[in-house]
Amino acid sequence: MPSKESLTIKKLLTAEGFHQKWESPETIRQYIATLPSYPALSEKQEGFETRCFQSSSGLLMNYYISHGVIEKGTVIYLHGGAYIEEILPPHFAFAEQWTKQTGQTVILPNYPTVPAMDAKDLTGLMREFYKFACPQARGSVFLMGDSAGGALALDMAQSVKGTPHQPKRLILLSPWVDAATDNPCISELGIPQRDVFLQPAGLREVGKIYAGVLPMEDPAVSPLFGEMKNLPSTVILIGTDDCLLPDARLLRDKLIREGVDTEYWEYENMMHVWPLFPMPEAEDALKRLYQWITRD
Repeated sequence: MPSKESLTIKKLLTAEGFHQKWESPETIRQYIATLPSYPALSEKQEGFETRCFQSSSGLLMNYYISHGVIEKGTVIYLHGGAYIEEILPPHFAFAEQWTKQTGQTVILPNYPTVPAMDAKDLTGLMREFYKFACPQARGSVFLMGDSAGGALALDMAQSVKGTPHQPKRLILLSPWVDAATDNPCISELGIPQRDVFLQPAGLREVGKIYAGVLPMEDPAVSPLFGEMKNLPSTVILIGTDDCLLPDARLLRDKLIREGVDTEYWEYENMMHVWPLFPMPEAEDALKRLYQWITRD
């Protein structure tokens, strides 16, 4: 049975009509038009140190650090938001909680958003940032992302396989690994009627914008179609009330086929990115993740 806290959060999101902006291409485009230009996020965030990264092309990007214990390792965390949102309060809260519970340092880059940035440019930027951040990391490097950030994390892991920058572990929370979001199992399982966060039509539209000149099945757009062999140990967390569930299952199957050490945790009745919200199921996930990253 889902906790009363999770049910309350679902009711609040439903009452706020959170998912309505995702119901059609028109509604999501209207929402994107209301968003401020990047960067809109304040440089100062309580509990975090702010630094600035300059890419080889001259682009400036702030990143935030929640400092932990040196020997515990460093997590490079790619936030979600469907490529249209900058870092949101739940991401900062989750990063702070992660440091508190695990002792690890967390680095969160506030990457540029759609429509100003497309998949080709963003994946290139994030790969460059990752190689910049790794030498600064304390201890082992862990790569984590939620939703769109999960796709970016998977792309980054695919890009550094077999190099000194390969992360020790890969953590994917409700990853959006196929930007087309056209898996027929989404409707067959009746997920849109239960998903209080997302709807396929809006996601597909953002996916098209994000793809730019690249085809939807290009691994830079949809890392589900990338090379999985020799990836680091990976854990996938997903809920059954999440439109991204069918593609998370496909990702699991591909990883296992390629011999990747894979954990797949599917939580019944849980919504999109539920580990970021205050509920017992999130506490359970955080505890399991800590055990997983420290198992050896």
